[in-house]
Amino acid sequence: MIKIRLRERWEKYKRTKRWWSILLDFLFLVLIVAMLIPEARKSMSAFVVRHTMLSPRESSKTIFLDEEDWRMSLMSYSGDLVELSEMKGRPVFINYWATWCPPCIAEMPSLQNLYNEYKDDVHFVFISNEDPEVVRRFMESRAYDLPLYTVVGRVTEPFETSTLPTTILIGSGGRMVLYKTGAARWDSKKVFSMMDELIAP
Repeated sequence: MIKIRLRERWEKYKRTKRWWSILLDFLFLVLIVAMLIPEARKSMSAFVVRHTMLSPRESSKTIFLDEEDWRMSLMSYSGDLVELSEMKGRPVFINYWATWCPPCIAEMPSLQNLYNEYKDDVHFVFISNEDPEVVRRFMESRAYDLPLYTVVGRVTEPFETSTLPTTILIGSGGRMVLYKTGAARWDSKKVFSMMDELIAP
């Protein structure tokens, strides 16, 4: 009896839907089921975010950092203590992220591409407050080689955030060019053009 009812409903459903609509319904159902499985949720979320990301836009506000703003201490994963002020003179690209954050994971491949393209001309700073071993394992499993740091002491006001990911781009003259919360596509032509302008002599 139940089998017959299900068959009748399926036949009715097929008659009222086109093939592409059935396919979309099926994909949506798979997505919902995957989101209910804890192990698959993070990967599925990252996949969805990755395919809906847009290029970031340059900030409309003009903010110049003062000497106090630059007084932020960072510890590299190799154990070197670095002051942010030591990075003056070249653009600085700062990204706050975490391994448990699906939007962070989603934008990571494009960040790696950006880093590969501009690592000789821009200071890249990837900040996570997680256990360094967790971060290292994550990076190794995906073959990323981004420069990793933790903050030592306080975060100065222009660099404060409560959202992951957050990305900040500072021009060589100390102007905050971009303050972006949420995932973005960092290897787009638009971003490359913005970076080219920043490093132009």
